[in-house]
Amino acid sequence: MSKDRSRMVWGGLLIVAGILFLLQEFQVLGSALDYLWVVLMGVGAGVFLWIYFSKRDQPWSVIPGLTLLGLALVSLDDLIPGMPSGNWNGTVFLGCLGMAFWLLYLRRKDQWWAIIPGGVLVTLALVDGVEFLTDWTDGIFFIGMGVTFALVAALPNQTHDTRWAYIPAAALILLGFILFAPFKNVVNYIWPALLVGLGVFILVRSWK
Repeated sequence: MSKDRSRMVWGGLLIVAGILFLLQEFQVLGSALDYLWVVLMGVGAGVFLWIYFSKRDQPWSVIPGLTLLGLALVSLDDLIPGMPSGNWNGTVFLGCLGMAFWLLYLRRKDQWWAIIPGGVLVTLALVDGVEFLTDWTDGIFFIGMGVTFALVAALPNQTHDTRWAYIPAAALILLGFILFAPFKNVVNYIWPALLVGLGVFILVRSWK
């Protein structure tokens, strides 16, 4: 960041800090420091994201950038009346972290490993967002993990052969569908029936 931009950032921060403390004195806001921390995290997020989008050789900057953005958005919940319920805080924060790893991969295809934490974090964000569907969350989690490994195998990769990931992908997706609420009761009948069938098969083979 150039000196002129740095001066503009620091000058803007001082102005915002002064306004927040004045609003605190006039009892328009609560603690000015609480709001100032949110502003600082937002500015920090903006700086790191600016580095990511302007300097192609520094893709790492997206991770602290979106982490700070997630923290700033979560912090707003307690400060601004009328914001969405705090039940979404986990979804927002985990979603920002997951998106950071996906943007890292999109910038550097050789960083294929970033797909795994990216997929896991986005899956956890989705599970947290649909927590009210208590009978479905286990299935959603395992299917999300399976899709993550399927993407590891299918997406472009410049350094490694990742087709091995199709195996855990298939197993996790199958487990996810089995754990969905409509199938749980069916599975309770299927596996005993399979045991009976296997036993009959063994007896018939032995008799022959």
